[in-house]
Amino acid sequence: MKTKFSELLKVRKQKVSEIEQQLAAKRHEKEAAVLHKLQIESEIAAYELPQKGDFSAMQLAISGRDYLFKEKEHKENMIKYFDQEIENLNKLYKEANIEYEKIKHLHEVQMQKMIDAIAREESKQMDEIANQLFLRNNKEVS
Repeated sequence: MKTKFSELLKVRKQKVSEIEQQLAAKRHEKEAAVLHKLQIESEIAAYELPQKGDFSAMQLAISGRDYLFKEKEHKENMIKYFDQEIENLNKLYKEANIEYEKIKHLHEVQMQKMIDAIAREESKQMDEIANQLFLRNNKEVS
């Protein structure tokens, strides 16, 4: 049955679902950044500077190592960013879910009122039928 809250309930549910999808996407992006950071850390741990060679080879090796450190720092910043985004989305999700639950409750109350009204009307009709049958049976007996 449709109530005056049906469409609003549908919109609120879509909003909650949309935020859930955004939250899942951000969590996935964060997980990818964490994995990439771990990969960079293992590369840094395995990185060795050349023991012999000319100065340019040493500079190249040092700049390669510095690049890895900068990349690691970038990934750490991305992880912090994703944490903030996830926190913001969690707040939005909580608010949207509360609004959805409010509308859902109002919808359910309205549905119950409609069901009660239908039951009362049906009861009246059944009483009317019973009265008519009673009167008809009394006329036949008399």
